[in-house]
Amino acid sequence: MPGRPKSATRKRHEYRKDHDNLMSQAISAYCTELQKPAGVPRRSSRTICKDFEQIYLQATGKPIKLSHATLSRLAAGGRSLAEMNEAKSWLTPEETECVLAYAKETADRGFPFSHRRLHEHVNEILTARLRPKFPGVGKRW
Repeated sequence: MPGRPKSATRKRHEYRKDHDNLMSQAISAYCTELQKPAGVPRRSSRTICKDFEQIYLQATGKPIKLSHATLSRLAAGGRSLAEMNEAKSWLTPEETECVLAYAKETADRGFPFSHRRLHEHVNEILTARLRPKFPGVGKRW
């Protein structure tokens, strides 16, 4: 019996995870190419992306597209979109875990969990850390 089909969100999450893993492998290969002496022929970022796409396709049967411009930017020390968005977050990873634990505890006790309750809890956490300069997370948080 095959079970349930994967949701579109789960498929995107797995694709992004595989893409990021393949991109990190391509970055290390590209950095190795950049370390070669000046007279030795080097593979371009575009060639490395195509090679890794082919290797992944042969190994899994699923196509993944890698951008040579993104490869060059990340190899030069750039940050990924996920890293940029994580830096913009109000909550630290530890505080996020605390909020998730609170939501689970509330659900385990049988209390209805609402957006208002979540909003209040997050505001309490952030007010304790950022006291004078914290305006609140806002209405659309």
